[in-house]
Amino acid sequence: MNNNFNNITVRLSKKDDYTTVKDLNFKIENNSFTSKWQNHFLHSQQRQDPISEPWAIHGNKYWTKARAINYINQMIDTCNSIAPGMFDKKINEHYTQDDMNYVHSSFEKHHGKLDEWIDNPVFKTDRAKELRSALSAINQTIHRLEDTRQKIRVVYFDTPKTQKFTNDDYSLFTPSRTFGGLYTLYADVGKNLESLATDDDEHHHDFVPNTHWSSDFVIYFYDDDGIRRKTKSDQYLQKNWNYIESKGYHRNDPRLTIGAIKIASLDYEKREDVIDTVTNYDNIQSAFLH
Repeated sequence: MNNNFNNITVRLSKKDDYTTVKDLNFKIENNSFTSKWQNHFLHSQQRQDPISEPWAIHGNKYWTKARAINYINQMIDTCNSIAPGMFDKKINEHYTQDDMNYVHSSFEKHHGKLDEWIDNPVFKTDRAKELRSALSAINQTIHRLEDTRQKIRVVYFDTPKTQKFTNDDYSLFTPSRTFGGLYTLYADVGKNLESLATDDDEHHHDFVPNTHWSSDFVIYFYDDDGIRRKTKSDQYLQKNWNYIESKGYHRNDPRLTIGAIKIASLDYEKREDVIDTVTNYDNIQSAFLH
């Protein structure tokens, strides 16, 4: 059954005050992808899957650089208390991109692709849920430090990542980002072409392009024409083509497409009011179609 809702609302709140809320209302794009995405989003809600990281509002006043660094190191301690030796490095205030890549590689190694973590013995303990949550927190907080621009990520870790992009879907990808645009979010584990080109990562465990999609989405609160990221990705492909080809990809392979599919656009009057909302709220309370 295909559902064709016209809108999606993301409701923000204060972590310590669930009654103070602010709704961001979006108009859903009319394309061949959004109908099936809506169905999958409803599937997550029918399963009663929670928003996994309700704190994933980037660029607000609560997540300072110092707090993010401290949080990463706390989560590393948690991981090592459950699986000793999982991480052999922490982050300090003088971190480099290479430091971030190195720590991120431990997340990739132990989590594995998509649902591979299920078969990893380290997740067979009574603290498996806590371990996976800490690993994910490290991953996402690293990305928070890598890009301080405002955005909101809404993710449902409990929903199986089984949906794959089709060739028609790839034709809808765009490297550009518009203020208030709501887009598909990278659903695989590893690093896609765009991330490798941007991070100059020598520690990653695997190249994993945009293959799967899910109910997860990201909202950007800035404009970016995508030209710089597209250029860097093309340069990376040219420089590292033998490596990419060895992974089973070919020239003009649609899976090497960068960017994302735009799902919806924010309905707003004043940009400064939206920026103020993102700055002053620290909890994603809910998201719903209507």
